[in-house]
Amino acid sequence: MPLVNPGALFTFRFPCRKRKTLWPPAAAPLDEACRLPSLAAIVGTPDIVSLWLAWNDDGLRVRAEVKGLGASRWCQPTRPEDSDGLHLWIATRPTGESHRAGRFCRRLALLPTGGGTLADKPVAVAAVIPRTSEIPAELPEGSVRIEAKLLADGWSVDAAIAAAALPGWDPAEIPRLGFFAAVIDRRLGRIPYGAPPEYPWESDPTTWMELELAG
Repeated sequence: MPLVNPGALFTFRFPCRKRKTLWPPAAAPLDEACRLPSLAAIVGTPDIVSLWLAWNDDGLRVRAEVKGLGASRWCQPTRPEDSDGLHLWIATRPTGESHRAGRFCRRLALLPTGGGTLADKPVAVAAVIPRTSEIPAELPEGSVRIEAKLLADGWSVDAAIAAAALPGWDPAEIPRLGFFAAVIDRRLGRIPYGAPPEYPWESDPTTWMELELAG
């Protein structure tokens, strides 16, 4: 393990573009201006995920394309912390100082399959942030809309996360978010976006990046 997180040498702060419409994906595609740069070369992780983000007053839109995983997927909505998928950490009132998540921090597991009566539909599930100082409110039913495509070597997910799913959401007062993402895969393990796998990004908000809710 490196003595210093290479990502910690930088302050990652990216614009999150405002879009009038966030859903459905077919009517609201995210363009290249919404795409986050790859950080894999900086932090030494496999370059397997592409991320797009957008927002408006109604909430946050996320798109991810993941390749290089193969066709095997283990998605269990009752065990979201361990399930294959895109995992997001979002802090609506980031301080950059506390090493423990609080009630304004939400972790979501966006699973490309495992939902529905036949366990073949995508599903979004709230997941636990280790060492949290205060658990956020329960995720309201229907507050995350999700679509997914299964690929021969991976998957893609699109999700619209409503303001109701984000405790403390108030872009007018606080136009920024703490944000972190990771792909979890049974074969490759935990592949974070923006920090080495060995660092405590699962629990420590000071390791997350910042999104500016730009116009």
